[in-house]
Amino acid sequence: MSRSLGNQLPPALRSLLDGRDLAGKTGLALLLVTVDARGYPHCALLSVGEVLACSPERLRLALYGSSSTTANLRRGGRLTLALASGGLAYYVKATATERPGPQPDLPGLAVFDAAVDEVLEDGEAIARVTSGFTLALAHDPAEIVAHWERGAAALAALP
Repeated sequence: MSRSLGNQLPPALRSLLDGRDLAGKTGLALLLVTVDARGYPHCALLSVGEVLACSPERLRLALYGSSSTTANLRRGGRLTLALASGGLAYYVKATATERPGPQPDLPGLAVFDAAVDEVLEDGEAIARVTSGFTLALAHDPAEIVAHWERGAAALAALP
């Protein structure tokens, strides 16, 4: 059964999404759920290079500017980010607002600031969550991690 942790990311999630040591987090995938124009949940997988915890109450996301997920956030602004870590599942409910104008250091991407509305923690002592979605980088992991690091730095540098 899930339990509410309030409207702040716990330290474990902030550490996962802090934009640091991305090479050590390459396997982590985050499930981003938005609502499409017909009212259905729409799922997208994100890497740690696309989400940054700016503070306990705020996330920043860099998404493809022409994606369905971006269109959903532009229309409705609501999202849930789901991930597994430390034997638990977490569901971060947030409200996102797009930052205006193109971001020169993030070409082709739409950047959203998201206020954390509620964090749910899900897990039981009798059954640990052992994994969520995971990624295996298919080619040149060093190049991909360097790309993520540039993106995380650009997200962190925004006012």
